[in-house]
Amino acid sequence: MSRQEVYAFLFQSGFSTKDQADALAGRGVGMDVVRKNLEDIRGTINIDSTVGKGTTFTIRLPLTLSITKALCCIDNHCRIAFPIDGVEDMLDMPQERIQTLEDGQCVLSWHDRLLPVRKLGDLLHYSRNISRSNVYGGSTQDDGMVSIVVLRSGDDLVAMEVDQVIGEQEIVIKQLSGPVPKPVGVAGVTVQGDGRAMVIADVLEIIDLSLGRMDRDWRGFGHTIEITEPEEASEPLVLIVDDSITVRELLSMTFTRAGYRVEQARDGQDAWEKLRSGLPCDLIFCDIEMPRMDGLELLSRIQKDPKLNHLPIAMLTSRGADRHRKMAAQLGARGYFTKPYLEEQLLDAAARLLKGEILVQQEPTPTP
Repeated sequence: MSRQEVYAFLFQSGFSTKDQADALAGRGVGMDVVRKNLEDIRGTINIDSTVGKGTTFTIRLPLTLSITKALCCIDNHCRIAFPIDGVEDMLDMPQERIQTLEDGQCVLSWHDRLLPVRKLGDLLHYSRNISRSNVYGGSTQDDGMVSIVVLRSGDDLVAMEVDQVIGEQEIVIKQLSGPVPKPVGVAGVTVQGDGRAMVIADVLEIIDLSLGRMDRDWRGFGHTIEITEPEEASEPLVLIVDDSITVRELLSMTFTRAGYRVEQARDGQDAWEKLRSGLPCDLIFCDIEMPRMDGLELLSRIQKDPKLNHLPIAMLTSRGADRHRKMAAQLGARGYFTKPYLEEQLLDAAARLLKGEILVQQEPTPTP
């Protein structure tokens, strides 16, 4: 066992160095709580000990401040910043120093330790097709030389190959916000003095990608999506009508992941124009309160149109009063749901509505 593996026993629940437990110590709790709380906020703790001198506990926490120092690099025509607390070393070296093992893995000898070498461009895909000279200019790396940034996360070390290292800068961190999940390997973004944006790397996630502990999915930074013409669109198309772009995007993600095609409309008027122009819609989820044309007026118009009145329409609104529900049912709504909503509930309702079910109780027609 390595020294670090031995030190890891200190964090095991129930492990203690005392022979007898008392009211204050010896029960094997405390250190495991420390590690658990650090892991919850994606932090790490390392131990280094020397007999007769003492023990050092090093705690690393993710970025919480708005200003930090970072090592700025260029890779595949884009600038990216590595926070200094995750950078162990920076090297410009001949390509020959990188060795290739029998299994094809590239390694680098660094301080009597073999580090896996990965190219940043293999982990984070970009979709920029302009030359570097048109963007940044400046000198390029000499032939036969490579730039290596040694990244650390806990006990894990990875040598990351980039195109060019610019230098250390103090940056202001801006968190990514909005309904779309952040790309894998990206912690945030900073805006430079000339107005250009620079990505801030998430060192922990990049190391996990390098060591195969995380998959790079569709959220990968700048991932190029190939667009092909579908042979025949068989998936149902859901029209989402809401004046909130956040709601529209969240609903679009929900239905897209479930295999639906999605179209958006920013209000009732926009939806009506798209339907009248021939949008091949199969199902509609619609808000009630919207500018220009509200959801109830849109519902009424659709029910009066013989070409559209077969469409199942579900209202998705913050109005939960019975009078709104009854009014929507009288106008022909087949479903009525209130915000906030559950994704599973909406997906189940969509499947049932497409089968012709009516999920909202309609008022009986009065008899004379």
